[in-house]
Amino acid sequence: MKRKLNHSHPVIVFGLASFVANCKSLSIDLPTLAQHRHHGKIQHPCRHSQAIRYKSYRTFHSVKPDSSEDFDGEEPQNESLQSSKSSTSLQEKLGHSFSVLQTAIAAFCAGSFLTVLSFFFFGYSFWGNDHASVYQDVSATKSVASARYFDETIPADPIQQKRKAVALYKTILEQLDQGYVHDVEPMILFETTTRAMLSTLDPYTEYISPDDMAKRQQLVGIGAFVMKAGNTPEFLDGKSVSTIMSLVPSEITLPTQLLPSEDNDMTSENAKFRVVLSLAGYAYDAGLRVGDEILEIDDQPVVGSLEGVREMLMGVPGTKVKLAFKRPGINKVQTIDVERKIVQFPNVPYAGILSNGSTISTKSAVSTESSGDIGYIRLRRFGIDAGISMKKAINSIQSDRMKGLILDLRDNSGGELLSAVQIASLFFPEGTYLGSSEGKGSLYPNESYHAGKSDLAQYGSASSDNNSKSRNGFAPNGDSSIYLDGKQVINPDNTNIVILTNQRTASASEFLAGVFQDLDKGVIIGSDESTLGKGIGQREIRLPYGSGLKLTYAKFYTPSGRCVQREQKEGINGRGKQDQSQKVFHTKNGRTVNDGKGIEVDYKSYPKTSRLSSLLSSSGAYFEFATEFCSKHQWPSIDPDFAVDDTIYNDFKSFVLKEQRMGNLNLDDVFDDQHLLKRIKTISVETNQHDSSLIQNSVANLRGKIVRDLLKDFDYCEDIIRNELEQNIIARQLPDSELIGRGLKSDELVKEAVRILEDTDKYRQLLHVPN
Repeated sequence: MKRKLNHSHPVIVFGLASFVANCKSLSIDLPTLAQHRHHGKIQHPCRHSQAIRYKSYRTFHSVKPDSSEDFDGEEPQNESLQSSKSSTSLQEKLGHSFSVLQTAIAAFCAGSFLTVLSFFFFGYSFWGNDHASVYQDVSATKSVASARYFDETIPADPIQQKRKAVALYKTILEQLDQGYVHDVEPMILFETTTRAMLSTLDPYTEYISPDDMAKRQQLVGIGAFVMKAGNTPEFLDGKSVSTIMSLVPSEITLPTQLLPSEDNDMTSENAKFRVVLSLAGYAYDAGLRVGDEILEIDDQPVVGSLEGVREMLMGVPGTKVKLAFKRPGINKVQTIDVERKIVQFPNVPYAGILSNGSTISTKSAVSTESSGDIGYIRLRRFGIDAGISMKKAINSIQSDRMKGLILDLRDNSGGELLSAVQIASLFFPEGTYLGSSEGKGSLYPNESYHAGKSDLAQYGSASSDNNSKSRNGFAPNGDSSIYLDGKQVINPDNTNIVILTNQRTASASEFLAGVFQDLDKGVIIGSDESTLGKGIGQREIRLPYGSGLKLTYAKFYTPSGRCVQREQKEGINGRGKQDQSQKVFHTKNGRTVNDGKGIEVDYKSYPKTSRLSSLLSSSGAYFEFATEFCSKHQWPSIDPDFAVDDTIYNDFKSFVLKEQRMGNLNLDDVFDDQHLLKRIKTISVETNQHDSSLIQNSVANLRGKIVRDLLKDFDYCEDIIRNELEQNIIARQLPDSELIGRGLKSDELVKEAVRILEDTDKYRQLLHVPN
């Protein structure tokens, strides 16, 4: 085993030599000492003193012994003649002996000290340089001792702590690989431990495996979302499909599962795969519609898992995939070619005018009942070019008659922070302070943001999400900048502004809402108390071997100086209860705002909601009925302005009750998403309690009561259910952008915003505008 000892070489050699030499100088001649004591020729108060070899005495003091003297154990002859001389000689020898003894002891101590010191340097050199490989040659006992050494010597210095942590981690992996009773996969262990480690920091910092990185960078899709019919849970990349679909932005509430159709065996491999969302600019333009059943992909039958179907649809950008599908109501199989593209949802999917708060138009509409028109813009995401998209949207609806603007940020999960800065610049004079971000180190410096800046690249690489590129890689076309003149196009002093939020409003959208709130230039309205509370930004960093790290690198602050991030009190694993010790800040007009709570609304609306409608959406009941409805009516005959009449509504009620009786739709299970009732029933059966039957009857009665109470919404919330059913049917014909325009007429929060904008006194009161 080779090991560098570095600077400890001379100390080790000299220390060992000193130790050996002094041990030799202190070697003891016990027989000689005993003989002198026997004849009484050595008398000393300390009877435990050790005799020094005369040979050593003679060497150090150059004394020649008498020729008649023999120190091989025999006494000298003529003892009587030499007694006097012997006495004097012994005294002198005794003095010299103790002098030699003192010198030897001092030399021994010095040598011992150097020896110990040499071993210290040896240990430092040993443990400080790639110590882990030494474990290959030591026993299990020595490994345990070495582990104790680590535990006792972890330094306080952060740099040394990191080195020790890396060394320990490497050692553990090597020990598991070499000595664990079963074979282990080092990369699986690494990914598992890394994800567990990062989970203690925040919900957004995460490790990205090489496979996931490859999918993000190389593989693209067709702009359509497909789901498999049946009640069997499906997973994509380890996440449930229900969770993924709940996060997909859409005007209709997308199903998280599909009901099995009457001719579909939900236990077989031949389950149907249906399109639940087709995006304009992608699959929609190629002719694929919501409700279509995918039969073949590139002449290969579509069977198996949803993940396998997704892999068949994805591929290299620019390539085409051939789809064979069947549309409800049309018997023949249709085929289309769809080009694979990098799929991105539009920044602004809709912009229009609310004339008198009731009619919708993409052009300015004059109303004799209103003193002016109200603009509406849906801002769905903060892509790198969101500032340009927003400016185009404003220009498309702006007119001299526009007295108010509704900026809808509901379900906006964020994106580029600098895009939010650019959008804010469209509403505020040049030089207005808009906020800041605080990073760590030179790679992520602190930055301040002001209205009127024209180029994202001048800010560096600040981002509030994981969509960021390199410091100069902002433009989607490879350009190093996204130019925006930064000129103010709407003056909030002349145009009242309302911003709509909910609990899914997050990140960059919270920053933008915070700018309007802190500067008292817009009223925040929502049905939820506050937004999500994500005031931190992430960036994807490429790591060796094709992997990546999604890193939280900065916090951002609104103009008042607050951060909207909901902090958690750290426990053992860094997670815990929300920290309630938030600071208080004030807006420009003196209103109180809090940090650490997201963006709290200025005005809370209480629109009517229906639990039944939400369950019918997520369970796929709306989707399946709309599919059957379209199969019974000729597709082109459905008028885009059609409404659900009483006949259609009653048919839908009957459909829901039938699916509930057949067991395809279990409203009680969907309502009890934690399956508590099922657990109670299972426990009562397994434990064989004497009252098990009573418990099961009680559970059954409770299930029945839940379903009956839910079905009452067919009467209490008829308007909500009608509107959602209507949108699901029309979604077979219209793209998502047009569905947004239709839905605004029944959006209670939008109606509330219109009332606030029409009431100037109420608007000014909410903002504490001085008279």
